[in-house]
Amino acid sequence: MSVYRLLALRYLLQRWDRAALIVASIALGVATLVSARILNQCIEAAAQDTTTPAGNAELYVTNGEAGVLRAVVDDLRAAHVPGVKSVQPLIFDRVTVPDLGDRIAVLVGAEVSSQLLTEDNALKVKVQQLEIERIIGWQLLPVLAAIKDGDFTKASELWDRIPARLVVVSKSVYDDWLARTGGNRPFVIRYATRDVECLPVGVVEFEKDSPLAPLGKNFIGMSVGQANQVIRPTLPLAVVSGGLGEIAAGTLNPPRVNRIDLFLAPGADKDEVASAAEKVVGRRAEVRTPDMQRRSTQEVVSGLQIGVLMCSVGAMIIGLFLVYNAMAVTVAERRADIGILRSIGGTRAQIVALFSLAAAFLGLVGAVLGVPLGILLAEVTLSQFRAELESIFLNPEVNPTRLSWTNSALAVLVGVTTAIFAALVPAIQAANDDPAHVVRRSAGGAKGLWKLAHRVACAGMVVTGVTLVLLRFQLPPRVGSVGGLTLVLVGLLLASPILVAVLVTVLRPLVRATFPFTLRLAFDNLSRAPGRTGVVIGALGAGVALMFQTAGVGRSNEEPVLSWITQVVQADHFVFSGNMTSANSSNSPMVSAVARELKALPSVENVMSIRYSRPEYNGTIVYLVALDVNTYKEATSARVPEIAANLTRFPELDDKHPDHVGVNKVMVSDNFTARHRVKVGDTISIPGPRGPVDLLIVGAVRDYSWSRGTIFMDRARYAKLFGDDLIDICHIFVKSNRTSASEEDLEKYTANKGLFLTNRDSLRKFISGLLSRVYVLAYMQQILVGVVAALGVVTALLISVLQRKRELGLLLAVGATPGQVMRSVLAEAFLMGVIGTALGILIGLPMEWYVLKVMFVDESGFNLDMLIPWKATIGIAVVSVTLATLAGLVPAWRAIQTRIPDALQYE
Repeated sequence: MSVYRLLALRYLLQRWDRAALIVASIALGVATLVSARILNQCIEAAAQDTTTPAGNAELYVTNGEAGVLRAVVDDLRAAHVPGVKSVQPLIFDRVTVPDLGDRIAVLVGAEVSSQLLTEDNALKVKVQQLEIERIIGWQLLPVLAAIKDGDFTKASELWDRIPARLVVVSKSVYDDWLARTGGNRPFVIRYATRDVECLPVGVVEFEKDSPLAPLGKNFIGMSVGQANQVIRPTLPLAVVSGGLGEIAAGTLNPPRVNRIDLFLAPGADKDEVASAAEKVVGRRAEVRTPDMQRRSTQEVVSGLQIGVLMCSVGAMIIGLFLVYNAMAVTVAERRADIGILRSIGGTRAQIVALFSLAAAFLGLVGAVLGVPLGILLAEVTLSQFRAELESIFLNPEVNPTRLSWTNSALAVLVGVTTAIFAALVPAIQAANDDPAHVVRRSAGGAKGLWKLAHRVACAGMVVTGVTLVLLRFQLPPRVGSVGGLTLVLVGLLLASPILVAVLVTVLRPLVRATFPFTLRLAFDNLSRAPGRTGVVIGALGAGVALMFQTAGVGRSNEEPVLSWITQVVQADHFVFSGNMTSANSSNSPMVSAVARELKALPSVENVMSIRYSRPEYNGTIVYLVALDVNTYKEATSARVPEIAANLTRFPELDDKHPDHVGVNKVMVSDNFTARHRVKVGDTISIPGPRGPVDLLIVGAVRDYSWSRGTIFMDRARYAKLFGDDLIDICHIFVKSNRTSASEEDLEKYTANKGLFLTNRDSLRKFISGLLSRVYVLAYMQQILVGVVAALGVVTALLISVLQRKRELGLLLAVGATPGQVMRSVLAEAFLMGVIGTALGILIGLPMEWYVLKVMFVDESGFNLDMLIPWKATIGIAVVSVTLATLAGLVPAWRAIQTRIPDALQYE
């Protein structure tokens, strides 16, 4: 250990600048991995909480957003399915609290019996009852008495019959309500522009492992019956006509729940119970395991997760190669020490251990620094999209998950392993050299077996990657497309020294004939050490290629999407509840009466209302757009005559169309037909509240709403099939003779209703900005790749100055000025930037084509034209070359500090 301290620790202290660069490379690589891990966990948790909140049951009965008939609960209980301990219906949706600044909360409806008020309940919640007996007296006391007697079914029925909506709320909501209102007026919640007065009867606290813990800050609990009246109120027919009206209303719009949870008895076989439950449920719903329930949601978010992860893995791979480059030259610099150790009896294993331990120490320091940096990077990245994410998901609290000690340790282990792996090849190579030769200072390049192994590894990775791409349809999803691309890029990066050597050989005659002295000197140095500079140039090229590909894919997405929006979105104004992001989801609905009231305004010519839904089809979540088809066709074709032919089939979807009797006609997007391999004339089925709903495809249209495909149908037909007459957004077409003053009635109406009004230009700017910010997320990850590559330039040039110490001293001795020496080193940095940038653009072009024509088509069915991002390319090239040149300042300054006597006696 004393020898190791002398040869490793003291050397690191002497070469602290190089050690710092290695540490920084590892730290940035680990930071991107940690950031990707946190972001992916955050997205996945938010998505799962949206589709499966409070998910701790062993089996679920579900129909997705369509809901499950409440009658299925009664049938399952009456069937006494063997192995089922409890059958619990659940309702959940987003509501707002107007008195709390329109705070978003999650309304959860569950049966009072076992889900909320008992000590040992499945949701692991504790309810602190408020002293409200004196307020509602006899209304609540029978419920409490039934619970005390153990008659939970009776308690639930009595609770549902209480006129006031009794709620239990999380402590943060209750404290906020007390602070703002003093608690002396009703607790009001708003859903679909309807205000419902409630009375808080308890404050909820969640255990840490409660499935409702993520909703803890915004939870409002209700009995399942009362929650159903908030989300899906009984038709007025029940109120007017009494008992018979209630029966008629129940027939037309039977009570539904979002999900039914099946809790199993200890030791019950899940598969057998699921099979028995399916016989009871029939076609009315599906019985799923938790894994099956999560699968469709995970399938949607996994594409984004892989994109984030690939950027971070790219930074780590580039960091690995740069650490390898630094360690390789460190080994070369210490060949004399290695020769002496081997001559006095040091074994090969000890030599390898010497460099591996040094690399492990540097990797440990870098990884430990990278973990908090990654947490900060995740916070900054998420802040760019917090508002959009809070609008999309059920739970508005979308925060980065805390990084566990396990994940932190894993990140540190990855960083240390990367550093050790990067040091192994040069260390083994040094340990196998002849001691009689290694005592010389001159660095030897890879020879013989090492060269052959290098070439075989490069060719093997590229060939394997191409093979994975060609066989991607026979492999698990994304293994071929993503894994193949990754292998090809790593293979090309590994082969960068070979590519650089070939390039400088081709360019040498031209450079010697045309370039000035300083550039010729720099180019000669590049040509002498392609192994040292090749990896760095490859790292620069990889960063440029990733940014070029991102810019190209961004432009190829943004331009056709905005062109499509310009054509199909022709309304003058848009009215919605919530914000622009939630307007395109089903999280902030409005009652359909809003559309009728808007149409009655003097300045309004027509109103098209839309309802969005996200049913499951073919194992994934698709997009269903229910719109007023006749209004859309008439208003749009009148304003954009050139696309009128594309709208001719929309009236066929009208619920009153003569050909519509007994047939549910729909149109689908082009990417729906491509991704799900269906065609016009096919019949598809999606879940409905009474079972699968068959839809006949009568046409396909261009649409970019959803990467998994979009289904279009008439909203009146949708309301009948799915028992849902709510709307999400209204497209307002104002009269042609309007003036700015004539639209005051529209502004006044929306303000009084608490709705939001925007115009066409603002909507287009929002969509354009959202698309740009999506690609900013990728740029933020890739900037770290560029920083790592810049650190590699610094390392390579510092090593170059060290290896050329005698040469630089001779130049100064024969009359070269310090300025000429400095320009020579900067010229080398400039050449590395130019070659790396050119290489990156050449690699980025096929990468962009691959992403658009292979990955996008496989993933979403979108077949977009490939557009070259000329402006972005110029910007990327300027930044890349400038960054590389500036990275040469420190090594250049180090070069001119060389003392001539020291340089001449260096050997």
